[in-house]
Amino acid sequence: MRVFLLPGFGEDESIFDKIYPHIPGEKIFLNPWVLLGSQPRTEINALRYARELTNWYAIKQEDVIIGHSTGGWVALHIKHILNCPIIQISSWTERYKVVKPETKPELAYWLTKKGLLFNRLTKYLLIKKRYESKPSAPVFASVFDKLIKGNKNNVNNQLRLIFEDVNEPVTVEPDLRIHARADNIVQVPDQPFHEVPGDHFSLYIYPEKVYVPIVDFLAKYQTVK
Repeated sequence: MRVFLLPGFGEDESIFDKIYPHIPGEKIFLNPWVLLGSQPRTEINALRYARELTNWYAIKQEDVIIGHSTGGWVALHIKHILNCPIIQISSWTERYKVVKPETKPELAYWLTKKGLLFNRLTKYLLIKKRYESKPSAPVFASVFDKLIKGNKNNVNNQLRLIFEDVNEPVTVEPDLRIHARADNIVQVPDQPFHEVPGDHFSLYIYPEKVYVPIVDFLAKYQTVK
């Protein structure tokens, strides 16, 4: 069994460090910092990226996709293409659930290109407002540092996965939703979900609470497939 792990916005495979050793099967990490390139991709959205990943890695219906945050949103579109099982961690199926800055997408892309959206001041203010004294603060800081230092075109390509419309109805649902009620980046799903402690970075701060339901799901999946 192949298990594909998709990091979220600004993240890389290290976001899964605390859970992937406990997950059975062959693990393949899909790093957006590499796969979305360093050139502007104004055409990219979650579905186009999902199609590219499906083709590049020959993802099959029996493979399992695990996505954190934006990675879970992309996983949903891979399921739309293949109807393979997916697990969303701190992710969404409705875009309004994402707590986004009050900035129009085109302006956000311009600000990102100029280094005015992701910088040390923004990082300080967000940590002060949302993460001060929280155990997940260093995780958020590490991700934000990647956004500050990373290729600006790539950051905008990642942003487009969140902002850009998909002109095709996506009606599939994740096989397992894992979410914390205190997540302040993605609101709690309206649908049933497996509740975990912590916030958006529960998979790093409370890894056992996250990987146990995943391992249980995979055991059942292997039994019935």
